[in-house]
Amino acid sequence: MVPLALEKMPLKIALLCDWYLPKVGGMELHLHDLALRLAEKGHVVHVLTPVPGRAETDGIRVHRLNVPLFQYIRLTWTLGAFREIASIIRKERYDVLHCHTSYIAPAAYGGAYLSNKLGVPAVITFHSILGHFIRVLAALNRLFHWSRWPVVFSAVSQVVASDIKRLVSPREVHILPDAVDPSEWKVRPIQRGSREIRIVSVMRMSPRKRGKALMKIIDRVRTRIPRDISLKVIIIGDGIQRKALERMISRLRLEDTVKMVGYQTRTAIRDYFAHADIFVLPAKLESFGIAALEARCAGLPVVAMKNTGVEEFICHGREGLLAETDHEMVALLVRLILDRELRLSMARHNRETPPFTNWEEVIAKHMELYQLAIDMRKGEEGRGRTTVSVASER
Repeated sequence: MVPLALEKMPLKIALLCDWYLPKVGGMELHLHDLALRLAEKGHVVHVLTPVPGRAETDGIRVHRLNVPLFQYIRLTWTLGAFREIASIIRKERYDVLHCHTSYIAPAAYGGAYLSNKLGVPAVITFHSILGHFIRVLAALNRLFHWSRWPVVFSAVSQVVASDIKRLVSPREVHILPDAVDPSEWKVRPIQRGSREIRIVSVMRMSPRKRGKALMKIIDRVRTRIPRDISLKVIIIGDGIQRKALERMISRLRLEDTVKMVGYQTRTAIRDYFAHADIFVLPAKLESFGIAALEARCAGLPVVAMKNTGVEEFICHGREGLLAETDHEMVALLVRLILDRELRLSMARHNRETPPFTNWEEVIAKHMELYQLAIDMRKGEEGRGRTTVSVASER
């Protein structure tokens, strides 16, 4: 539980991330939602990011680092970026610095390093399954000993936490999941004929999301269902692979089955969910799956991969079906398409049972970890280990 004193005391919180609006994706939208929810609780929230844009978004102050970004990957690796982050931290005197990292996140990792040097309480949240990049973090750990820093480590799911635990053991890695407001995703399902099936997917069109694998899966599903079933697949999202996926649709002759609609607003996505029967997510390196959680709140059965963050809120056979391989995903999709009663029972359960990952509970967990970070830093100061304390300048 969060101490009562901290619940009543407004904090000045910095959310540091290499990605933010106007760039749109799961992490960017989550970070903005988090900033708004913390501000609603009375806290002062700033965002620090190298992404160009406005200095204020929906009332949230955004410090846009005035640094060059590398072409294509749109990240910064310059010493000037780290100097600017340090300058902002010193000037603003934050109570907590919350660094949101992915497998490659130089600004966020740099901010975590600076929090240690400047004596600022810090929470680090890992948002991605590390995969082979765990070797890079292990090498950086040997150089900088970051696993020993007096910061709070967290991850968005158990599958991500298991990666981080290999590097920071025996220290704890807390679970700090993404969140939704279930009421915002409630929809009234649109009834159609029993032989009309609509599948929807929301994803960034990048190699990690496995859009090409999805095309092959849909092609195989189409050949395994009766011809009198009308199958339509809507793919929402954009990214570097969109042109390649469009060519693949043409090559596989999926034009009558698959429709790519690009980036859509949340309102439009809810409308697509209302018209859909199944949500599918083929990614094997899915750290959480916020779009799948939104679809689950809308009442859609979710078909996704095992050993991903989706298992935080999808139990096989209850909220959806989980596959180990692409071949099994084909079989599970065919099963849901043909078994109307199973599909409807999962949909009914998902509509009537809200997930635990709602904002009220997730914000409470944030405050708990912020308090832990503050206490940890005070302990370091008591042992005389902090060399430069921003908080002490107040």
